[in-house]
Parts: sequence; structure tokens; C-alpha cells
Amino acid sequence: MASTRRFMGLRGNRLKAAMLCLIVIPSCLLFGYNNGSTGGILTLQAFVTQFPQIDTVNPTGTQLAHNSLIQGVVTGIYDLGAIVGSLSCIVYSERIGRLRTIFIGLVLAIIALAIESSAYSLAQLIVGRIVVGISVGIISAAVPVWQSECSSTAHRGSFVIMEGLAISAGITISEWISFGFYFATTNSANWRVPLVFPVVFALFAIPFLFVMPESPRWLARVNRLVEARQVLAALVDQDEHSEDVNKEMAAIELSLTEIRGSLKDLTKNGKQRVLNRTLLAMTVQLFQQMCGIAALVFYTNTVFLNLGFKGTESRILAACLTTFQTCSSVIPLFVIDRFGRRKLFMFSAAGMCVCMAVVAGTANSSNPGVAGVAVAFIYLFDFFEPIGFLGQTFLYATEVAPLKLRVPITAIANATQWLFQFVVAQVTPPGAANLGTKYYIIYAVINFFIVPIVYFFFPETTNRSLEEMDNVFGQAQGYFDVVGIAKRLPRNGGIDAEQQLEQLAVNENAYTPEFSKPAHQHEEVVKQN
Repeated sequence: MASTRRFMGLRGNRLKAAMLCLIVIPSCLLFGYNNGSTGGILTLQAFVTQFPQIDTVNPTGTQLAHNSLIQGVVTGIYDLGAIVGSLSCIVYSERIGRLRTIFIGLVLAIIALAIESSAYSLAQLIVGRIVVGISVGIISAAVPVWQSECSSTAHRGSFVIMEGLAISAGITISEWISFGFYFATTNSANWRVPLVFPVVFALFAIPFLFVMPESPRWLARVNRLVEARQVLAALVDQDEHSEDVNKEMAAIELSLTEIRGSLKDLTKNGKQRVLNRTLLAMTVQLFQQMCGIAALVFYTNTVFLNLGFKGTESRILAACLTTFQTCSSVIPLFVIDRFGRRKLFMFSAAGMCVCMAVVAGTANSSNPGVAGVAVAFIYLFDFFEPIGFLGQTFLYATEVAPLKLRVPITAIANATQWLFQFVVAQVTPPGAANLGTKYYIIYAVINFFIVPIVYFFFPETTNRSLEEMDNVFGQAQGYFDVVGIAKRLPRNGGIDAEQQLEQLAVNENAYTPEFSKPAHQHEEVVKQN
């Protein structure tokens, strides 16, 4: 008899669409909005009047240099909070599950945004920034894991890459809201309302967390195998004991037996090359920030002001830039599962390399025509970046991680992303001040080297189940082997459900897969849970 368990009355693609629209998109809108929220308010007169310690509009000389340093710390403290939030998931996420972890992040965001937007002192603003960062760090670590673990192999890329589109859309919304309130020049509402606005995303998503399916892979990890099977069946809209569900359950259980799940495993390779996989996840998230996008997101207004565009002009250009980036974020939805992760990484990095080189050579000119070229290539940079290094980095980090260590690896990778976002936020003001437009040559060089690093070390994950990547890494003997094995190994790893059962049987820690147990044992498991 076909399984009839539904979530919100939905199964299959309709259920996945609901998960995307009701949880993933609002959570990532909140993430993206807070990433860009300071870019439009740092130069508002009402804001710098309230916080003269970080006023970089009115002072000159040594006072300006001092205030710029303080402003960089206040801006970047958000990233340090996000590092703490990401790493905190290691402590509790495996115990409480993916959905409860997201719930903690969203509730904390509401509290943090209230603190930040009601600030009347710099100390309160700093506390708000830290707590907002912690909440976003939790969300950035939990949402991609939950989404990827609930995704089908064939469409996991386009399903998870929607995160990038939502993050970019959040940044865009923050820019336009800041622009709209820019005209309330004598009222603190022109910065308080933009800061508190993303609370609506958290309030929208929280109620739906209670009616969404938990990750089937987490359920299997905590031995709630019947529920895991029911969720898998609901996600693919098939019978609980169909061939596809049986095969998926066998692969999940095999993955659980092959890796112990100890944090010590992160420091060594072993049979499953856990260190190799951890370094790949960290590196891809490092690339997300060191490609140069953070230097533009945090200081969009400043960049255009330096090009000679004053006041309203610079704000319109900044808001249009993020809008253009959001439009460009649609592109990978249609190509990521067709061309694969590696090609998009390399194409994106090559394009950003050229753009940064041109910006470095043109952005210091007082000639309006040359400044126009600089603006064009800044926009072109925001065309290339989301194709490879917006949502795809979060996706790839979860794909290369084994099930038992997916949360700690993803958390460490996200913490790496936040750490380097902090680094870029700190070095950009003095770097641009001391080097001028030559500062952007650094990012051109970094993007140049991203291409060969991806080519030699990053295996393709497209059209492979999360469990198949265990087989890819399991056959590698060194860091250079993984890419070649991923190319040669047939999809599905050449392993069907029966072979997976055989591997389970010979594993010293193996147990009989849940789907092969008699019906009365199913009932016993349900009672135990």
C-alpha cells in the first residue's frame, strides 16, 4: 500500500516548493539583507550624528582615519558573531536536528534586530551587530545542510542554488529600502527602519518550521529509520518500500557505517579522506569572499563616491548594482545541473579576474568616460560572481561532506567564509586608501589562481547522490586523485541497492538495514521512537 504521509497536505515537488518558499527563501533573504544592511546607512547624516565615533562623512585628517578604523571594527564585528554562530552548530545541531537549529537562528535574529535598531549608544549597536551575526551564522550553516539533505540527486543543484538568489535579493532589498529612507534626512527612522526590516522574514518563516519534514539523513543518523523512510517517500512521492526509496535508505545506512563521526577525524584523511573534504569545503567558502565581492557589498556607496558620483547618484548606482546581481543569480538555476559545479567555478573566476584587472586600471580616472568603463566592469563583475560563487559555495560544501560529519564540516566551512568576510571588511578601507585602485589587483590575482586550483583539486558532484561522494573519495589515494576518480566513476557509483547491502553486511559495525526488517520490527522501532 502506498505511503500517504504528507506535510501540509503536500508531497513530491509541491512539498519541495513549499520548503523552498516558506523556509529557505525567507531565511536567506534575512541572511542577505543583514549582509548588506550597513552599506546604505553608514553615510547617512542622522546615523553619524547618533554615532559620531564612526562618522567618516564630516571629519578630516587624523580624526577621519581614527573614525574609519572604528567603523571597520563595528562593521566587521558582525562577521565575528557569524563565525561564533556557525561553529556553535557543531555543539547542538546533531542532537536537536536541522529544523530546530534553524528555529534558534531565526528567533535569535528577531532579538538581535530589536537590539540593533533601537540603539542609542555605540555599545548597544555593537552588541546588536554581534548577536545579528551569531543568528545569521547559525542560519547560514543550518539551511544549506537541511536543504541539500532533502534534495534529489538530479535537481539538487538548482534546488539549493536558490539560496544564492535569495541572498542576493536580500542585499538588493536592503539597498533599495536604505535608498528610500535616505530622503528622511532629519529623522533617525532613515536608519532604524532599514535595520529592523528583516525581522519580517524571520516572523514569516518560524511558524512553518513546525510543519516541515526533518532531514531524512539526520533522522537516519539518530536511528529514527521509519521516519526517515517516510520523509524520503514523501519527498519523491513514492511508496515507502519502492526501489528508489530502498536504494536511498541503503546508501544512507552504508554512509553511516563507514565513518565514525568523531571531530578528530577532521584532522586526518583515513579511508574516506575526511581532511581532504574538510579542506575543500573551507577553500570554496574562502573563495566566496576572497574573489572580491565583499569589498563591493560592504562599501558600494563608497566605491561609487570615489568614482565621482555624488549623493543620490552613488546610491542609485549601488542599488542598481545589487539588483543586477540578483538578476544574474537566476542564471545558475538553469545551468548548474547541466554544466556542473567545476565549469561554473572556473568560468566565474576567469570573468571576475578580468573585471578586477580592468577596474584597477580605470577606477582612478577623473575622465567621465573612463569612470564609465569602471562602472561597467563593476557591474560585469556582479554578473560573473553569482554564477559560481554565491549560492554554489554553500551547496558544494555540503556535497563533499560525509553524513556523520556534514554539520561540523559545513559549520567550519561557513566560519571560514565569515572569517574572510571580516578580513576583507577590515583591509578594504586602508587598502583602498593606501593603494588606490591598485588594491583591486589583489583580487584579480586571487581569481586567476582559483581556476587551476578548482581544475586540479575540486571533484565534480553534479548528478551524484550525497552518499556517492563517499565512494569517490574512498577510492582516492591522494589530493590529486579525486578529480580523476570523479570523472571515471560511473554515476550512482556503479553500486546498486543489493551491492550496498553486501557492503553493509561485511562492515564490522554493520546492522541489518531498516527496509529489510520484517513488518513487526518496523512497529517495534516506531514504538521506541
